[in-house]
Amino acid sequence: VVNWDLEQEVWERMCHRDVLSVKPSETSILVSEPLLSPNELKDNLAEFCFETLGFSSFASATPGLLSYFDHRFADPDSVLARTGCGVVVDSGFSFTHVMPLFEGRVLHKACRRVDVGGKVLTNLLKEQLSYRQYNMLNESLLLNVVKERLSYVSLDFDADLSLSRLRGSKNTIRRFYRLPSGMDGEDPYGAVIGEVGDGEAQSPSKRQRRDADGPMS
Repeated sequence: VVNWDLEQEVWERMCHRDVLSVKPSETSILVSEPLLSPNELKDNLAEFCFETLGFSSFASATPGLLSYFDHRFADPDSVLARTGCGVVVDSGFSFTHVMPLFEGRVLHKACRRVDVGGKVLTNLLKEQLSYRQYNMLNESLLLNVVKERLSYVSLDFDADLSLSRLRGSKNTIRRFYRLPSGMDGEDPYGAVIGEVGDGEAQSPSKRQRRDADGPMS
């Protein structure tokens, strides 16, 4: 945060009766924060929530830790829930955090950041589609939407890749995506349908299995 005055305006608007309709003095707040966030930023955020906005109580946690607790309550019989030991992989737009847990506590010294995230996968999908079909190199926003709607994490990459190369109804992976113009046969940007095949399996960022009950962190 570089402008706390602007941040205050955003939060006050969020609490307004036309949005969430809450009174900070009667409300507790839980804020997610990036892993390995500087202590100075944490202190500033706590001070902002208590003294500026006036929330009654405040807590902060990393998305990975919140995912762990969600999994713990959703599947209490799992090994992770029973032992509190495991690894949470939290992949975002610009980077991925790997967070080991021991007895429900984060091992901060063992946490790692990898500078690979959804942006890399979007760029990969742009290159794949531009090479095979239309020039999409300047359509980052559009391809990001396509990626988030159609991509998935393959549980058997080789089998899905072979399946994506079949023709006709035997190919259950191929998807068609309607481009924004919605007009037939004009130009690459006006064509109604763009075809997404094996790139769907090779560029997964939605992080959700087709047969899963919920999202994977």
